[in-house]
Amino acid sequence: MRYIGCNFNNGTKYGGIDSSFCGEFKNEQVLIENGIGDIIPCIIGDISDIYTILKEKISKTENPQFETLCADIYDTIEEYFNGIDNINQRMIFYKPLDDIDNFNDIGKVSDLKGKGAAMCVERSMVAQNLLNFLGIKSFYKSSGIIKNGNKEIHSYNLVEYNGNYYIFDASIPTINNNRINPLIATIPKEVYEAISNPQNSIGYSVETNHYNPIRKNDVEIIYDSGRKNIYYTSDKNNKSRN
Repeated sequence: MRYIGCNFNNGTKYGGIDSSFCGEFKNEQVLIENGIGDIIPCIIGDISDIYTILKEKISKTENPQFETLCADIYDTIEEYFNGIDNINQRMIFYKPLDDIDNFNDIGKVSDLKGKGAAMCVERSMVAQNLLNFLGIKSFYKSSGIIKNGNKEIHSYNLVEYNGNYYIFDASIPTINNNRINPLIATIPKEVYEAISNPQNSIGYSVETNHYNPIRKNDVEIIYDSGRKNIYYTSDKNNKSRN
């Protein structure tokens, strides 16, 4: 069985784990760590109605630009999940992998619709499908990050559009042209390729700084932390160090 997620300490128990995924989520199992040692799988489920929400938002803008489309994706995700007021209830929708007897026992992202309980895994999975729906190439990525000095496991997306490459984060967004937008940073092609390759053992860490309008605070995030090579998005004179 193939799983997608971080390589948890007991990950070998579950066979091969990829850190990234390119394409549309259908029945792929994505792993969540619940903080008490359990590994939780989830699948996307039936999110067909979210595409209607996105199409309605896009239709309100004549000739939308890439940044506008990304903001529309963020707004669609927010509307679908209904914010984050109940994230403490998130795990009631899932069973640990060891307690699952058959495929029907696996928790579905679609079950969190309207519950205010979706976090980075669910948001990035949905973002991946919405980006694919619009014909935008992207990767779902799960990795370690360092956020304001604290180590975490986080899921986000990597996007390629018109020869440019981006980190796209629907859980820790920023402000762009007075709208909340998940486009966090532009990165070089070689950095994008290193991070998006699930088998890449070298990779790049990407250090970013931005304002998070949801939490109303400044955040410094090192995506895919712990790599030998580091790309600094805020240092225009010396962005790449290794």
